[in-house]
Amino acid sequence: MEAMRILLTNDDGVQSKGLQYLYSLLRIAHDVTVVAPERDMSGCSHSITLRTRLRVKQITTKVYSVTGTPTDCIVLGLNSIIDERPDMVISGINLGPNLGFDITYSGTVGGALEGAIWGVPSLAISITGVGNLEDTSGCLFKMLSLVKENSLKKFLLNINVPPEPRGIKVTKLGKRVYENVVTTSRKYYEIGGTPLHAVSDGQTDVKAVEDGYISITPISLDFLEHNLFKKLSFLNEGFDYNGISKKA
Repeated sequence: MEAMRILLTNDDGVQSKGLQYLYSLLRIAHDVTVVAPERDMSGCSHSITLRTRLRVKQITTKVYSVTGTPTDCIVLGLNSIIDERPDMVISGINLGPNLGFDITYSGTVGGALEGAIWGVPSLAISITGVGNLEDTSGCLFKMLSLVKENSLKKFLLNINVPPEPRGIKVTKLGKRVYENVVTTSRKYYEIGGTPLHAVSDGQTDVKAVEDGYISITPISLDFLEHNLFKKLSFLNEGFDYNGISKKA
């Protein structure tokens, strides 16, 4: 495979073992630049920093830390730090799963989403076990090959890798149900929760990982609910700017 230009970020921080492993693995054969948060930004979703100045620190020739979110890192990486447009953005490797609708909270997915918005093929990669970073390599190289062969162009894929995976499944988003979402202590509240069970039709990311498969979920950038768009289209002609029915 020819060398690719790859931009890496994460939400666990620039010193994370997952990011360090990914950088060490890819830099052997590819031109890799790391632009990652200075500290742990887990749970920051797709947030961007406004009205606050960001600081960038160059740690080594190809590694930079940013006092901001994964989204900030991708914006700065694409527009200020690297000279040439990358062939791929990869966010991770996150030390913990990003499954189902939990991805809406994920800074790992948020960083990859920003790459996709800028038109760069993007991956968000997470491991669901402890210490199974090596299990990501086979799937990762497969994705790199697909991009290089132009089989896939602009996209966002959310990938979750269980320990000793049995194979790969392309999945839909599932749903995890939690208990003890909010705990209290005197005047303080804490949001967290323990997963109880999954709601699944058998084709979801949650089910695939439970069964020992790598889950690859294509994520759409189109947030439009098309059926509702059609059902509400009558409002285009039925109301004036004051919201009063023209037929009244």
